Amino acid sequence: MKTIIAPTDFTTVSENACMYAAKLAADINAELVLLHVMELPVAVAEYPVSEAVFDEEEMEEELENLKSKIATATQNKVQIRTVNLLGSTEYQIQELCKEEHPFAVVIATHSYSALERFFSGSTTFYSAKHLRYPVIVVPYNVQYQPIKKIAFACDLRDVYEVPINEIEDIVKLFKADLDVFYAGKNEAAFNATSIEASFLDHRLHIARHRFHDVQSDDILLGIMSLAKEYRTDLLIVLSKKHGPFHKSQTKDFVLYSNIPLMALHEDDLVPKE
Repeated sequence: MKTIIAPTDFTTVSENACMYAAKLAADINAELVLLHVMELPVAVAEYPVSEAVFDEEEMEEELENLKSKIATATQNKVQIRTVNLLGSTEYQIQELCKEEHPFAVVIATHSYSALERFFSGSTTFYSAKHLRYPVIVVPYNVQYQPIKKIAFACDLRDVYEVPINEIEDIVKLFKADLDVFYAGKNEAAFNATSIEASFLDHRLHIARHRFHDVQSDDILLGIMSLAKEYRTDLLIVLSKKHGPFHKSQTKDFVLYSNIPLMALHEDDLVPKE
């Protein structure tokens, strides 16, 4: 059975992402692991920890309450476990992934109207950039809907390194259609990438895939306009050495996409020893 990990800090933002993860798990028959990490303040990290710093029993109760709420919302169709750990959030997410080998980690972006401690951006971006498993980033105001239209945002560089098999496996899992999006700043950009576009098209074996491009000075806004036009349910971007674009654009996609985004790495979904 596949596993989905959903970190939570019990804010409305992270609870929404956990609910998204649960309904996703129900659709693909996966187990859900709710993770909470009790982070120590830097000032006390080197000293003995008292109950004044954190209340483990209270956190366990919070996790059980969230588990119950999600079970009700999914009509008990999802097997749910809870994990409560002490330490660095980023480190504990990585370590749990090594144990669980999840299909994906589902994590939230912050609300622009409120200050959120845990999902203020750094944990989300770190996870999307460095985890060796797919990371699904859920905008704070987006609720789950069945994934039937997937788009792959590509800069059409080094297309021979694009993890085609992994992308195709994801599309087949959801029985979805696949679009490939490209945003270029001018006609010269389109001309320079025409050969790469043809090669990528040749590598894709999924019958139902289409290429779409748009001219835009802002790559993120260009891709988002295509996603809106073609009603994309999940946008795939590539992290690590494959892009998706330069570093600042990668961060923009992770933190400011207005649709659920999956950050995929070159060896995601490859069986781990």
